[in-house]
Amino acid sequence: MSNFRETYRGSVAAWECDQYGHMNVQFYTARISDAAASIMLEGGFGREAFVERKLGVVAVHQDLDYVQELRAGDLIRMESGVKLAEGRKLRFHHRLFNAETGALCMKADVLALCFDLDQRKSVALPDDLRDGFGSVMVSGEEPAAPSAMPVLENGFLPSGRCPVQPWECDRMGHLNVQFYLARFAEAEKQVLLALGYGPSRLRKDGVCLRPLHHRIQFRRENHESAVLRLQSGIRKVAQDRLWLYHELYEAETGTLSATAEAEIALDALNGSGLQRLPDDVIVAAERMAAQLQAPQPPRAAGQPPAPKTPVEGMYETCRGSVDRWECEESGRMATRFYMARFSEAAGNMLAGGDLTADQMRQQGIGSAALDYNIDYFKPLSMGDAYYCRTGILELREKTWRFCHFLLDSNDHQPVARAEIVAVLFDLGLRKSIVMPERVRQSFAKRMVTVPAG
Repeated sequence: MSNFRETYRGSVAAWECDQYGHMNVQFYTARISDAAASIMLEGGFGREAFVERKLGVVAVHQDLDYVQELRAGDLIRMESGVKLAEGRKLRFHHRLFNAETGALCMKADVLALCFDLDQRKSVALPDDLRDGFGSVMVSGEEPAAPSAMPVLENGFLPSGRCPVQPWECDRMGHLNVQFYLARFAEAEKQVLLALGYGPSRLRKDGVCLRPLHHRIQFRRENHESAVLRLQSGIRKVAQDRLWLYHELYEAETGTLSATAEAEIALDALNGSGLQRLPDDVIVAAERMAAQLQAPQPPRAAGQPPAPKTPVEGMYETCRGSVDRWECEESGRMATRFYMARFSEAAGNMLAGGDLTADQMRQQGIGSAALDYNIDYFKPLSMGDAYYCRTGILELREKTWRFCHFLLDSNDHQPVARAEIVAVLFDLGLRKSIVMPERVRQSFAKRMVTVPAG
């Protein structure tokens, strides 16, 4: 039995491809870094070593072999192991595969040193960490896993694995909401692959995956260096769409971090609209759905419900246009960036509630989303201009519920709508707080009336 572990699962973004039409070399190295966090965790070198022991691992030499190119939209996975754990030294071995074809695309040997983060110098591996790597020792010649997709467990498919990077964390010190959605969107591509509809078939059929709805509930914060893993299942199948359920876990502790309900479809790139799912995909999806053991979907977030269109009293909270690096290979804005727009709008909403960034820093106050309910009405493409309008729907003791509409600047029609429940919290204690009265009064002026029906 091989000691290799799957250490990364994701896809190649369009903005990672260079003028030759394939993934640029710098992003291979980024995947190696991602995979390293997972294989270190497998050996017992997780956040505890980073946070409490102040230890890290730094690369000092890499040998890379590029075997086959990867293009925008390709799904990828990595297997990793350890060849050496001795004294100060670790030697990792990584293998990157096209998850759809199983082809080896890159292999890498990386020599690294255990690093004391306070002394800023290399040190010997602690005995327990050195011994922990014994379970993942490899020669590098072991055959690859026979299947790109692991076996289902209770109807769930392992659909993603990667660490939290510092640049994904916002001013609140935790993983920003857009990167939760990015991981769920990645997982949806992995589900399609498991159903027999991988990137090559999508290209051949001239279709792309299109989100119609996401309901995300955030259970706990995630911080830099945490390794996250996803699992996904299918709740329901229709001729032209799928309803999925995702769970995101912090891998080291096994703690559930977030859940997401998703409705997705296949959309024709020629503009002819949503397409019927192929018969074999429907059969495979129904088989997978029949095995799912998952909790019931969440109830409505509160009353009144979010309006169907912008209403009087909503105010502008962001404005911009879609850049090239925000688009997928289809030319459409990636799902993650809808959430990025809403995150930007939330900052302006807080400032409108007498909570500017300066005030929040001085008072040690942060904010966090607990619940996001997003409906996508139409895609945005590169160069499209947009703006966002926001209104408060409901005020509670600690939380408030509000609504964003992302609108097309050309025709002023809704592109997407988000209904959010959020909370203020003490950045030192990392605990929720009662909304200050001055903030409540300011937010009350931003309350909107939702028409009945």
